[in-house]
Amino acid sequence: MMRRFSSLLILLAALALAFPLHAADPIDPDVLAVREAAWRAWFSGDEAALRAMLPSEFLAISSGRPEISEREKTIASSRSFKEAGGKLVALSFPETRAQRFGDTVVLYGSYEATIVSEGKETKLRGQLTEVFVKRDGKWLHPGWHLDAR
Repeated sequence: MMRRFSSLLILLAALALAFPLHAADPIDPDVLAVREAAWRAWFSGDEAALRAMLPSEFLAISSGRPEISEREKTIASSRSFKEAGGKLVALSFPETRAQRFGDTVVLYGSYEATIVSEGKETKLRGQLTEVFVKRDGKWLHPGWHLDAR
């Protein structure tokens, strides 16, 4: 029994050395700039900026929405928010971690936003997963998943 336990410990130690634990990858500041710009463009109804950042393959899962939205539906939702008088008051990302796989970056973290909609101020908080891909030297934002807390 003791021999099996020792063998297990040796195996676990070998695996730990083979697959070292490490902190999340450093985050490219250009990716963070595109992320910030995408959020601000959505809340301001800036369709031209959204079209420049969100590729045609874009998909989104947003908090409180039962469906996966494609690019045009996401842009239409942004337009509706603006047309209804919605405004972004504050935006922050308290925690962000990244994984980079070549020209693809996945961000994991949290967000906090304060908006005014229908004359009422609302605080939004949640978790996010966002994907960024570099094409022709430019970071694009092909997808996100937002959950409310």
